[in-house]
Amino acid sequence: MHSRLGKSLVATLVAVLALAIAHWFDAGVLLDAQRRAGVTFEPGLLFYLTPVAHLITAAGVVALALAAWWSRSLLVGVGYVLVGGFLVLLPATVWEFATSVNGAPAPAPEPIATALGNWYFTLAMGVTGSVFTLGAAMLIAGLAVIGRALRAPRREPAAEPATAPAPESDSA
Repeated sequence: MHSRLGKSLVATLVAVLALAIAHWFDAGVLLDAQRRAGVTFEPGLLFYLTPVAHLITAAGVVALALAAWWSRSLLVGVGYVLVGGFLVLLPATVWEFATSVNGAPAPAPEPIATALGNWYFTLAMGVTGSVFTLGAAMLIAGLAVIGRALRAPRREPAAEPATAPAPESDSA
């Protein structure tokens, strides 16, 4: 049981780190290089950093998938599905709920629409959209882990072997 908890924590940490690193590189480093290229009209650093952003995203996808599969935890699978599904559906959800902020009949309360909009515009700042790609990877990996957990045969605790009674001696 202790090993499963450790694996679940590692899978969670991998997800947090993959999302944080991808967002930092995409919305920080790469966006800054893009702005500089827009001012000087020389691609310079942007030319070299864009492939690195794609490599970081691909490495994050592989790390998420391996960590989720290695954990074999239904809880990790559900967590990955919830977070990944939220990230994948966030753009569509924001644009659906944006009408409540712009004065149309509100499908959601304005504070919820505003909060979703803030999340979306924070994550969408990136040049390559790597956070949304990692969200899709989390969703798929989570579904695979849930499927694996539900299809896995249940292991019953091993019964203690029956001990045969000691033979009685016929000495009288």
